[in-house]
Amino acid sequence: MTKIPFYLVTGFLGSGKTTLLKRYLETFSETRKIAIIQNEYAEVNIDTSELKKTGKSFDILEMNNGSVFCVCLLGDFVRSLNEFILEYHPDVVILEASGLSDPISVSQMLSAPALRNLVWLSHTYTVVDALNFEKTLQRVRRNLHQIQIADTIILNKCDLAADHIAGIESRIKSINPFADIIKTAYCDIIFDEKFKFRPPSFAVNGSVREDGGRPDIDSVVIKTTKIISSANLDLFLHKWTRRTYRMKGYVNTDAGGMALQSSFEQFELFEISNYNNPTQLVILGPDLGDRLVQKEFEELCITK
Repeated sequence: MTKIPFYLVTGFLGSGKTTLLKRYLETFSETRKIAIIQNEYAEVNIDTSELKKTGKSFDILEMNNGSVFCVCLLGDFVRSLNEFILEYHPDVVILEASGLSDPISVSQMLSAPALRNLVWLSHTYTVVDALNFEKTLQRVRRNLHQIQIADTIILNKCDLAADHIAGIESRIKSINPFADIIKTAYCDIIFDEKFKFRPPSFAVNGSVREDGGRPDIDSVVIKTTKIISSANLDLFLHKWTRRTYRMKGYVNTDAGGMALQSSFEQFELFEISNYNNPTQLVILGPDLGDRLVQKEFEELCITK
């Protein structure tokens, strides 16, 4: 079975995640076999009923009574998702995480033996409530993590916070300089190819071609509280960006905190002021299952 693209949708309570999924179903339910996972802290998931009201075709897996990223549900979630995929064979899997979830370890979860050969992390969306942005950022650290890991930020409810949008965008860019930002109201966006599965482009003799099938992609997570050598990090990136599709995350180096993003052989590093969190990197590429890239990073870059 070829690997299935896995999309993560995060965002604080009431930001508009379920509305975003309803828009997605309206656009693609007739052309793609969609599987949705809904995670909620409560025993009953009201959002599932909202999705079913659309009348659109999709398969649903509910995980309630906690966060799927917490050890209390992690084992059950991995096992349930494995069985769910093998039963329904979807084209795409979308996880709507609980608004209280800290999804910083999602790719690590997808690397579990039961999931490693079934799915790969394709894209992460975070829905931000423009009206309550400052409140949630100040009071809930998990909201900060949701912004940090996002590939795309959907800045929602802009109609209710028009005078503050420029400042919010600037603040988001200071937290995650790489994410695309889409401004909207009621999550009314036109979905482009980013939210559909699209194989990566490969360079062949100077030209670019689109691979015809799903790529064999592994994901590796590197997490450490130790300081990273900035000089050795540069050596590591020059070697491994040629062998991976993408790297993204934050690195705590001897020269300060850095935001990192790579796409094939190109990579960018931006200094992040007052970064006091651990190094957290997600690496996507072919044949990473043996963890060679992780081992080499630890041996080369982590200072003794």
